[in-house]
Amino acid sequence: MFYGIMKFKPATLDTRATIITIVVTIFFIGLSYIFITKPFGWIFVLLFFLILFISYLLSLKEYQFDQGKLIIKKVCGKKIVIPLNTIEEYIFIPDITKLNMLRTFGNGGLFGYYGIFSSMEYGPINLQLTAMKNVFMIKTKKGNYAVSPLAIKEFEEYLKGIVTAETGKIGKMEKEAVKIVYARPKIIILPLIIFLLTILVILLFYQRLPRMIALHFDIHGNPDRWGPKTAFLSSNLIPAIILFIFNIILFFLVRRVTHKPSIPNLLVIIFSVIQLFIMYVAIDIYWSTMYQRHIVSIFWPLLGLVIISGILLFYYHKRIVKNST
Repeated sequence: MFYGIMKFKPATLDTRATIITIVVTIFFIGLSYIFITKPFGWIFVLLFFLILFISYLLSLKEYQFDQGKLIIKKVCGKKIVIPLNTIEEYIFIPDITKLNMLRTFGNGGLFGYYGIFSSMEYGPINLQLTAMKNVFMIKTKKGNYAVSPLAIKEFEEYLKGIVTAETGKIGKMEKEAVKIVYARPKIIILPLIIFLLTILVILLFYQRLPRMIALHFDIHGNPDRWGPKTAFLSSNLIPAIILFIFNIILFFLVRRVTHKPSIPNLLVIIFSVIQLFIMYVAIDIYWSTMYQRHIVSIFWPLLGLVIISGILLFYYHKRIVKNST
């Protein structure tokens, strides 16, 4: 019974993932319609469609048992191979959203749910789901995996039978006694200082600006739209306030559902870098209005933001995400 290839289809994409997929697709199409008329707007259009296309390619195709392995196949991409002799325990979870779970590095609904998530109950989990209900959590020697097959009973019977035949037994997975070490709130001093400095810069420069200022610049850095200097306040204060509040809320939300302080701390640092960029934009708008030139070409600050963010995200993935699996 347990020899040869056995395939199981993933569950139908659940309502939440379906809505997220439709909404995000429509949103990207709308953004593409706006950006396609802008200079170099095709780059953003290409980016939007790449996100959709890659998300689809990495979504689930099937679960397969073959030659002593559980193989999780994607539409296109690297398969996840789990040797059956590494499987120790499993548990059926009727609704995985009931866990205190955080997406660490993964997809939260666009064509499915996949990637690394962290839960207070079971620690790090490699989710490979199309639905959040009727999920099997599988504990292996290398980490935890979550799958959502369409044929629930058949999958469970086959899993128990083939792992028992391979290793002699398969236990029932229990919640881990995870030692909780919450991130210390002192990290939010960093975004607070940046936010206060940004507000100070905006208010000081506002007093010195003429009545009309440049509000928008083309791809070459030349002003192509002008307006009253009150727009300097709204166009800089609002993003600064929103990003600061988001940074604080994100820290406490992530802190509540993870036992790794490094995760919320590094997220705060990443968004603090974006706060610094907003402050630089305010300074550059003032500088270009007063002296008819930018501090440096707008290309270099953007490049710097991308490089620094990329380095932080690489560090986040290599040091935090990979160590969780």
